[in-house]
Amino acid sequence: MAHPSMDQAIAKLREQDFRFAPAAYHFIRRALDHSLQKLKREDADRPAHVTGKELLEGFRDLALADFGPLAKTVLEDWGITKCAEVGEIVFQLISMGVLGKNENDRIDDFEELWSFAEAFDIPFRPQATVATPQKASRRQTASSPAKSDRNRSNQSTASSEKK
Repeated sequence: MAHPSMDQAIAKLREQDFRFAPAAYHFIRRALDHSLQKLKREDADRPAHVTGKELLEGFRDLALADFGPLAKTVLEDWGITKCAEVGEIVFQLISMGVLGKNENDRIDDFEELWSFAEAFDIPFRPQATVATPQKASRRQTASSPAKSDRNRSNQSTASSEKK
């Protein structure tokens, strides 16, 4: 039996489940390819298989690289709001014969490894700088003599004006 093309599979899947935009399916495929390439660079002898966790890491890396601070917004627009939905898309594509799996692959592999807020918001938040007590006391000490000198200067000016 011939497997459908990616676009045919997506059209068929969306007849029954239209939660995810076609772009979401294509992005998952790109994330899989990205993950495979990354893992092959790290270990050339590695078999061409990606675990759910590895795919999620590649998915996150690719989304951040492609969309930067808008990654979460773009993914939500496509209907992907959590890790489990990445797994749903993967297993939908497996059911259509577009992707393959081995006997150890489970949809549970895509359970929430991280929240979308952790993955896509936190990297772009400004780093808060907290003044340590030591730094604050240095600032106070450093400014104290200057204030004293100014006060003395103002007092001597005022007293000379009175004369």
